[in-house]
Amino acid sequence: MEFSHLVRPRSVEEAYSYVVERNALLLGGGAWLRMSPRSVETAVDLSSLDLRYIRQSGQLIEIGAMATARDVETSAVLEHAFGDVFRHAAENIVGVQMRNIVSMGGTIAGRFGFSDLNTLFLALDAHLVLHSAGELGIESFLAKAPKFPLLIEKVLIDSGIRSAFKSVRNTATDLPILNAAVALTPKGWRIAVGARPGPARSAPNAAHLLGSAETPSDEHIVAAARATAEELSFRSDIRGTAEYRRSVCAVLVRRALTEATS
Repeated sequence: MEFSHLVRPRSVEEAYSYVVERNALLLGGGAWLRMSPRSVETAVDLSSLDLRYIRQSGQLIEIGAMATARDVETSAVLEHAFGDVFRHAAENIVGVQMRNIVSMGGTIAGRFGFSDLNTLFLALDAHLVLHSAGELGIESFLAKAPKFPLLIEKVLIDSGIRSAFKSVRNTATDLPILNAAVALTPKGWRIAVGARPGPARSAPNAAHLLGSAETPSDEHIVAAARATAEELSFRSDIRGTAEYRRSVCAVLVRRALTEATS
């Protein structure tokens, strides 16, 4: 990634104006810029806009766009609201130095197929607050990024949701071969799988097999896990074959559901 000019706006409105008027690139933590061959004229540094926070607001948890993966991993607010699921989802992202850089806004905006946190956000049915565009469900965003200029201000999640996250990787800090997250939201069970490879996807048909029970039977859990592997698509890459990912998917989802219901 190369850019000719770097600007540091004093407000979110000013930052957004660069995106609209100059087609500028918004910088999150900048962790994955080397993955892009793009060259852009103007890049916008968001680090001075007070978007780095994790806080409770009524029944919602708000995660600012500039909150880092390390912030999420160590947040007492998130631990109180969700237990250790965010720590498990973040703790294997490369290393602590990288987790201190990776931002939540950049992670979501990039729609990275390897993202552990996007899979968890999807299972939790998170919503994005977009400047000048209101709220957008993360499921819609991961399925197809909006065509209008985009600036993510924060992520909203209902607090107290029972959830679990599982992944498999070659080494502790490698990118995942596959990851899975489950959650019992106010609308019912949700199952999400990422690193298929490709952006995380939910498996609504499989989740429907769990019914509305807070503690589904072992038979329903096994059926939903198998159905997830059948409902979603998988591809091969250097980390694993599509067939391997499909077989692992059923195992990870079963383990996640067993943990979330215990």
